[in-house]
Amino acid sequence: MSQARLAKEVWDYDRYAGHRVWEGARGTNGRTFPFWQRHRYTRSQTFPRLHVVLAGKEEHLLDNRLQALADDVKGIAVAVWVNTLPRLQRGEPWYEIGVDDPDRRRRRYPEPVGR
Repeated sequence: MSQARLAKEVWDYDRYAGHRVWEGARGTNGRTFPFWQRHRYTRSQTFPRLHVVLAGKEEHLLDNRLQALADDVKGIAVAVWVNTLPRLQRGEPWYEIGVDDPDRRRRRYPEPVGR
């Protein structure tokens, strides 16, 4: 996957985390809720973190790709952890390049207008 496509996929994950839907009959006082919390991750109170494993090239090229991905997703509002396959095989820890921030997500993706 190209670097641009990988960054787009990570931002799509952020947009999915921010998607809210309206609940309530037409003309009533309804409310909104996070789509993922009701339909996908029903037992979770926080949005699950995204793990990205980079593989398929030499390690120094993967390090460059890791740094480029960190620059491309700066300011993301979901938890993103990334590492290279050789480092994982050596038992090295994950790098956190995004932090879960529901308040920033809510400002970025405002609630839908009531019906």
